[in-house]
Amino acid sequence: MAQMRDLPHEIAVDILLRLPVKSLLRFRCVCRSWYALICSPQFVALHYKRATQKLIVATECSRNISLYSVDYDGVDNENAIQELDFSTDDPNLLKYAAILGSCNGLLLVGVYQDSFLYLWNPSTREYKELPDCPDSEYDYRVYGLGYHSRFDDYKVVVINPVVNEVGFPQSSHVIVYSLKTHSWKCVGEFPCRILHYGTSINIHGVPHWLMNCEDHREEDSDSNLPALGISYFDFENELFEEVPGPDCEWPNNNPTLDLAVFGGCLCLTFIRGENREIWIMKEYGIKESWVKLFNIMGLIAYQPFHRLNFLALMKCGDLLVQIVGKKLVVYSPNKNVYKEMVISREKKKLESAMLYVESLVPLRREAYSRWQM
Repeated sequence: MAQMRDLPHEIAVDILLRLPVKSLLRFRCVCRSWYALICSPQFVALHYKRATQKLIVATECSRNISLYSVDYDGVDNENAIQELDFSTDDPNLLKYAAILGSCNGLLLVGVYQDSFLYLWNPSTREYKELPDCPDSEYDYRVYGLGYHSRFDDYKVVVINPVVNEVGFPQSSHVIVYSLKTHSWKCVGEFPCRILHYGTSINIHGVPHWLMNCEDHREEDSDSNLPALGISYFDFENELFEEVPGPDCEWPNNNPTLDLAVFGGCLCLTFIRGENREIWIMKEYGIKESWVKLFNIMGLIAYQPFHRLNFLALMKCGDLLVQIVGKKLVVYSPNKNVYKEMVISREKKKLESAMLYVESLVPLRREAYSRWQM
């Protein structure tokens, strides 16, 4: 019987590319040639492109955080939900952990009310503590994790709001961490207010946020900034740029206004009247490509005291939705019904939910060499 080492190189590579990260980590120990292959930048990039998108969920019970990987399209499978181990030198870290960003299989984790920041690959269990973040005295920081393709570098964007005398945020200091240099850099100010503090959504390796520039426009009558808009951080020029929104009336100061990613497309959701509208941008950056995907009615649409985080469009056509601070639900647009997705049999509070992809992306700088994700 032929063994793997007897197979042509191309066939062996194709077989290995179909395996999960957990298996590949074991197979690195088979021989030196397999170790070199599986750790090569080309293999890492090819494996990432074939990987299945999953959900990472953080739950809390008695101030202890539990992390789960969820294959949401195969949730009926007994192995679809797996608890993850975030092993660090401090066993108490998970009592105060929060998932703040996701990009190419790497996660940004904040601990102790974000006093400590980590980059973590939950698939390889590799993690890296970031140096102390400047301007750490601010309480309402906004985060983003992205990939600078030209320099093959993962970067963390932190927006620190500057508040006025009555405690209302106005402009913000912006600082950026580079994995390659393992250091922070101040890059200027962001003149607008981010609508939802905490995390961003990531598309094409770039973090995006909803912004409100209404206060800035009132102070500067010559400003051409929109009252509401979608902003992203351009790693090349270290500037914030705007993505054009849909050609419809946006609801001002609406707490239900939110961003998401559906099928690789930028998505905007909000309540209008008794319905919740879901718009997607079919061609990124093209204003005319915005179309209304769904118009949701009923109880799932109207959650005035809770944000709805639309996470994914499932293969069956249902929507995976997080009722922020409460639970995960699967919503069927055709039947206009929803049911809860139970992550754990124990009664735990849902802290956060975010999309990620299993990957072999390394965090050690000595293993960090060029590849295009």
